[in-house]
Amino acid sequence: MKKYILLLAFLVSVINYSVGQAIGSWKTYPALQISTYNEPANNKIYSLCNGNLFSYNTEDTEVHVYDRLKELHDTQIKFIRHCETTDKLVVVYENGNVDLIYPDYESVNLKQLKDKNYANLYITDVNISGKNAYISTNFGIIELDTEHEIFTNTYDLSVYTLCCTANDDFIYVSTSNGFYKGDRTQNLLDKNNWTRINGYTFHQLTFFDNKLIGYNRTTGIYVIDQQKYNVTHAHSASSSFFSCKNNIMILGNNSKIHILRSISEKEEISQSNDFVHISYYKGRFWTSRNIQGLQPYQLKENTLAPSLSPIQPNSPVRDYFCNMHFKGNRLLVAGGDLNYNNITRAGTAMFYENGIWHNFSEENIVEETQKAYNNLTSIAQDPQDPDHHFVSSAGHGLYEFRNQKFVHNYDETNSALKTILPDAPDSENYTRCDALQFDSKGNLWMANTEVDNVLLVLKSDGTWTSLFYEELKGAPNCTEIFFDSKERLWMNSKRLDYNGIFALDYNGTIDDTSDDTHVKRKVIINQDGVRYDPYYYYCMAMDLNEQIWVGTSLGLFVIEDPDDYIYNDDFTYTQIKIARNDGTEYADYLLNGVSISAIAIDAANRKWIGTLSDGVYLVSEDGQEILQHFNTENSPLISNEIQSIAVSPQTGEIMIGTYLGLVSYTSDASTPAEELDKNNIHVYPNPVKPDYNGLITVDGLTFNAEVKITSVTGQLIYSGYANGGRFTWNGRNQNGKRVSSGVYNIISTNTEGKKAIVSRLTFIH
Repeated sequence: MKKYILLLAFLVSVINYSVGQAIGSWKTYPALQISTYNEPANNKIYSLCNGNLFSYNTEDTEVHVYDRLKELHDTQIKFIRHCETTDKLVVVYENGNVDLIYPDYESVNLKQLKDKNYANLYITDVNISGKNAYISTNFGIIELDTEHEIFTNTYDLSVYTLCCTANDDFIYVSTSNGFYKGDRTQNLLDKNNWTRINGYTFHQLTFFDNKLIGYNRTTGIYVIDQQKYNVTHAHSASSSFFSCKNNIMILGNNSKIHILRSISEKEEISQSNDFVHISYYKGRFWTSRNIQGLQPYQLKENTLAPSLSPIQPNSPVRDYFCNMHFKGNRLLVAGGDLNYNNITRAGTAMFYENGIWHNFSEENIVEETQKAYNNLTSIAQDPQDPDHHFVSSAGHGLYEFRNQKFVHNYDETNSALKTILPDAPDSENYTRCDALQFDSKGNLWMANTEVDNVLLVLKSDGTWTSLFYEELKGAPNCTEIFFDSKERLWMNSKRLDYNGIFALDYNGTIDDTSDDTHVKRKVIINQDGVRYDPYYYYCMAMDLNEQIWVGTSLGLFVIEDPDDYIYNDDFTYTQIKIARNDGTEYADYLLNGVSISAIAIDAANRKWIGTLSDGVYLVSEDGQEILQHFNTENSPLISNEIQSIAVSPQTGEIMIGTYLGLVSYTSDASTPAEELDKNNIHVYPNPVKPDYNGLITVDGLTFNAEVKITSVTGQLIYSGYANGGRFTWNGRNQNGKRVSSGVYNIISTNTEGKKAIVSRLTFIH
């Protein structure tokens, strides 16, 4: 058996210390709340959750989450099927990648189908017969031997294949062109040796009650004679889900469920439900209830009644992470995307705090508002009340929540918000609300885009103010707002002819615009006089020196002096130059031409830069050095298309939101302490045991504190400076040799050199 092995050389082992994850470690956060399919197998119920996977043990109630760092070798699972013959779970991804997972959670990856790079490969179904898995595709059938863990045959039928099943003699296939059989005594690699039996179309094929069964979701169940291949309509039903396992066949919809213990033994249950799939295992009906999760039911008096509470692991509700930022130690997430032409992302708002995900309730929002609830673009937390939140929507205005429950929806009918199509019959669907941000006085600022008065304020007293600035009129996609130390507002307009960075000094008077100073610059001129006209201004972030870093479709630019940007007509951006060091005086602009989609600043004032196609870069405080570059090839990053990045001030964890979900990386920087205090300094691991080869970490230091490692006799072993409030050491001396067993002094000194703290560290070999 092959065992899953992490490929990253730099990835150190994750050690469970109270102070956090190991430096350099990665973590995934798969969304596991929405169950769409489940598969029973030997005391486990596997639940497929919108491309993610967990299992529930029916004996000891253990919940096991499968993720990319352990058992899984890809993202976006499309099908799971259990092979009873070999006791392996077959996991098939959308791209054709396949994992076989053993009961002990080990796995083997079969990527040959993925690597073939079939043009427009589309997988339609997976069926198990004996030891083989049959993968139906848009061109034919792929046969997988789960015992020997190899692909054995590819049957190219040159027709769209819906499903198949097999026995020792034949392979049966339903296609868009009818029902086919393949005689195993023939060379089935030659599509001419397949026989079209009839024009019937089935969505599932299986053996049940010693009969070949065809299922059609519109018309019901058919028995197919295996001699003459006559087709008999055995049971009429219109259904949205089907399963056949453990000698029970189940099909149904949201109002009726059909249970068959044989072709002639049928039970119909008229029952309103939210089931999207049902399977049967040991007297229980396991239901996938979409956003209600996985839940077992029992049949009582012709009714399915719940026998346990829903099973939903602690996780995000969906893999949507368009907008993320920290409020204190709480990660706030709005999951929508600002793609106005294709607004399909279900309403997703959540926060993560102390290892727990809190998903905002979606109950009754559509019913109360009579509008779709989708594409949430930004989230803001009331600075006076951590249980009070506002969430913006790309089409339906502003939502208010208390204790993660819906309170109110603001739109053009009850607030200063305006719709971009006031005369349209569905005008309520075009109230575009983007960026949100509270100021220091508790006023909520927001962007009401594509209308005249883009900038609005919901003041702390509950009244509204609508602000007009000519350069903002009609601006779309205003994705970010923040305030600098002088309480000036900064906002981007992301795209089209309205793009650029808007700055506003309102002099502390929201309602009086006569004393306002404001400017929006669309064109970028750098320090060398080079002109750039970005189509997209994707993001911006202010660093610890109050320089503003701007990400565009043409690269990375810096506003070194915000005052200069606002008040100087001759303002120029700075484009960071990195010397080639090749004996010439030439230099290259940092990330020139790269589409920068996200920027976050860590405690050491370094920049974490997300891109649209090239992963994540970590650059030094001044931008002169690229310290790290993570992508899908060299790290557990699940996508090179980055939507958002946020840095935890508590742990130094870098939260990276991608189009495929959320991952994090534990960096070597943390928020510095205001002063050195022995009680706040943590050294871990301590002691350092023989099997540990990762980094030793010192947390709780002041900004850029100097740290010296010495022997008990005072000999200097190593020295360096903290990144923010965190110092790391690889356990080696200045010559690169691992230090010997013993006790070592860690001397931490503040920047002024006026205070020093001594900690002790023990090495055991």
